[in-house]
Amino acid sequence: MSPWDILALEPTGDQLAIRRAYARRLKVTNPEDDPDGFQALRQAYEQALLHARRQVPDESVTAAAETAEAPPHAVDGTTEVPAEPVPAEATPPEPTVDEAVVRHVALCNHLGDLLSAQSPPDPAALKDALAAVLASPALTHIDVQNRTEDWLARLLLSTAPRSDALVPVASAHFRWDAAKASAQTPLLAAVQKRGRDLAFLAKLRGRDHAYAAAYRLLQAPPSRYSPRLRLSLPDLTKDVRGLMTLIRNDYPSLRANFDTEVLAAWEAYLAAEPVSAGLAWLLLATPLFLAAYVYLQASLSPEDLAAWPAGFLLIPPLLAAAGLAYRLGVRMPARWLRRRWARDAGPAIRLGWGPLSLVLIPLALALPPSVGIPVTAAAATLALWWAGLFQMVYANDTSRQAVRILLANSIPLVFWLFWIGPLLPTARVPAFAVAVTGALLATSIGAGLLTRWWYAEIEQPRRRRILAGLALAAMLTAGLLFAADTMPGLLPWAVTAVTLVQVLERVPSLALSGEAAKRRYYAIWGTGVALRVAHTMAGAVDTHDVLLIGGLVLMASVLGMIAYQLKRPQAA
Repeated sequence: MSPWDILALEPTGDQLAIRRAYARRLKVTNPEDDPDGFQALRQAYEQALLHARRQVPDESVTAAAETAEAPPHAVDGTTEVPAEPVPAEATPPEPTVDEAVVRHVALCNHLGDLLSAQSPPDPAALKDALAAVLASPALTHIDVQNRTEDWLARLLLSTAPRSDALVPVASAHFRWDAAKASAQTPLLAAVQKRGRDLAFLAKLRGRDHAYAAAYRLLQAPPSRYSPRLRLSLPDLTKDVRGLMTLIRNDYPSLRANFDTEVLAAWEAYLAAEPVSAGLAWLLLATPLFLAAYVYLQASLSPEDLAAWPAGFLLIPPLLAAAGLAYRLGVRMPARWLRRRWARDAGPAIRLGWGPLSLVLIPLALALPPSVGIPVTAAAATLALWWAGLFQMVYANDTSRQAVRILLANSIPLVFWLFWIGPLLPTARVPAFAVAVTGALLATSIGAGLLTRWWYAEIEQPRRRRILAGLALAAMLTAGLLFAADTMPGLLPWAVTAVTLVQVLERVPSLALSGEAAKRRYYAIWGTGVALRVAHTMAGAVDTHDVLLIGGLVLMASVLGMIAYQLKRPQAA
């Protein structure tokens, strides 16, 4: 096959037409997918150029040479200044490959010197220098173009933020933004990411973005006693914290666009745990609410107090006390652990609150009521504090979506427990309720830790064995429910078994697809509504039936989830 057939071009001495044909063929010839085809295309291109240079220049060659002397156009439409002025009356000969490469290297060095200078360069000069590089005739050679792309990408990344204005121009010229992920190099992916970060920065600089005020605050160091930051609504420090977390996790290259000392000052300010605006207002208003409450208690008779909702005056002081307890009991210890313990705690320490919260459920029924209530309450408080503390230490592992899903998955169980509550021993119901609430809240607060442990630290074969064991526990619990229907003494333990299985299956259930999770959730609620309607209107379903049917439905949902995952090993 002749080089002209490979280039899909009629034989010609027009070098410009040859280069254009070569560029068109390059778009459909991937060196990684077809290395032989790419090599053949390259050889055809070189042979065609050699043939053209041996020909006597015709009108097309002369016209191409005159066009080459016209000021080239940049990507943004601006006109560039030629590297060397050429007299209008003379048409210079086309430079050789070596001469073109030498001029190209000089243009690249000029752009690099501008970006590396101590004083900030003129933006117009930067754009002109980049336009001269992109219009260089040497870029028609594929080797020179590949090396230039690599060099320019490294230069743009290493000289940020000076080079920010050049990133979109270079990306558009070399079509980096249109490159497929399979054909991307890590370097070009980093340039694309930088372009997306800069687009987000442009939105921050506007007035409509949610973090626009926080961005303006990050332009200067914080003032520790500024009332605008500490005692104003909305809480601006919360927005600053959210923006800094967003930049750290999702837009890390934007740190180069902020003053390093200013960011360090803000990080130190936020690490000092300043009182948020809402808590500050509560603390200031607490004495007023307490004074009003004491005045009403002292001045009104018991009959008048019954008509006044005086107890509502205690809500702001209670919220202020809870906020202080959270900061003193969770946030400050978490900060201390970050500094001294770093992130070296093993699973037994990070997740020890999980087994503790599960043991509480059978313990609440086994202990005497006089001992069970205080012990269960103290242990549940410890489990919640433990889960919150280590979730705060490993804050980057937080999954808000997982927390929402786990809380939503708790609703059918809570509804079932509330309905069959009268069947449990009355004296043990308070301790049991505290234990179940503590277990559900602890696993929701520590959702980030649990999901990280389940999906990142446990190998797939072991997860499948655990799921099989959970399926066996669900089937045994279903048998216990049937036995409890005829043996009332087993009823509390059947309820405990259902609750434990439901708590244990919540994290594995996160692997369900969105459609499968919805179908399962709607099926559970549909059964519950049908039972409720039958119990209320027809009287055909009593509480014992709810215990059996509802418990079996909950266990069936667990078995369905496990079967779904075992059929999809990648989800298990």
